[in-house]
Amino acid sequence: MELSKELTTRMLTAIIYGAVMIIFIVPGRWVPMIPLILIAVVAFLSAFEKAQAIRLRQSEVRPLFVAIATVLLGLFSLLGVLKETLLRGLASTIDPSVNTVVAPRIFGYYALFALFILPIVSLFRMWKKGSDLLPDTVGESFIILSSSIPIASSIALFYGVRLGWEWFVLAILTSWVSDSFSYFAGRLFGRLRFSPQLSPKKTWEGTVGGVVGTILLFLLYFPLVIGRPSGYNSGASIAFSIIAAVIMSLCATFGDLINSAIKRWCKIKDFGSLLPGHGGISDRFDSIFTTLPAILLLALFASVVM
Repeated sequence: MELSKELTTRMLTAIIYGAVMIIFIVPGRWVPMIPLILIAVVAFLSAFEKAQAIRLRQSEVRPLFVAIATVLLGLFSLLGVLKETLLRGLASTIDPSVNTVVAPRIFGYYALFALFILPIVSLFRMWKKGSDLLPDTVGESFIILSSSIPIASSIALFYGVRLGWEWFVLAILTSWVSDSFSYFAGRLFGRLRFSPQLSPKKTWEGTVGGVVGTILLFLLYFPLVIGRPSGYNSGASIAFSIIAAVIMSLCATFGDLINSAIKRWCKIKDFGSLLPGHGGISDRFDSIFTTLPAILLLALFASVVM
């Protein structure tokens, strides 16, 4: 009875969550700024939740500063966007070679600011309060980087990659499908623990289920939505789909394990209670935060080998 109630709550929250995502993501096909607003808000809330959790162990961590710095740092990548594409993004008919020029330029701006600003801020804090603050500044920098990279990756996809919206949607779907297949496969068949020290409930059977589900997704999505417009033949699309799906599912699992490690270190069950049955924003978006940069790399690689 308790399990049924938990599953019902989880599914209702997932439906509402999915509806909100669709409302923001679908218009991104024409106006990329709309889904970017969603990603920025999610990154802000996620960074705030993680900083609050880490502050349980490191009292000098500043959640509001971390959340604001996350969004500002991610948005610095907009400096690399071509001005004429700011409203509509890249046209689907643009030459694929744009991927190897504009997307690295966009992400490059983000990387330069991250490598320059974060160490300076950390050194300034330690200069004022002493070197004992080093663990706190490292914790803040880690949260800011891990939460801002998805913003920069999304901007690079929309404004620097041909068919960027399609790649972005694939990253979101990968997270959903991999997590869902992993959850149900683990519930039904889970026996062997995947990483007892980090995530006691995660099993090898669930992980394999996530990989299988992601392969099915890629075989259905990639050849028709991305492969054909990009000039891939059927064989190349299928081969790329299988290899990319395995990589992407493992990246989703990696994101989940990172958050699990933080929670266990902070001795908490969830990052929050904003999403009943799922926990906080960070608990729900953990895998999306790793699938977005991973899909950007795959998109760049796909344009090179095409």
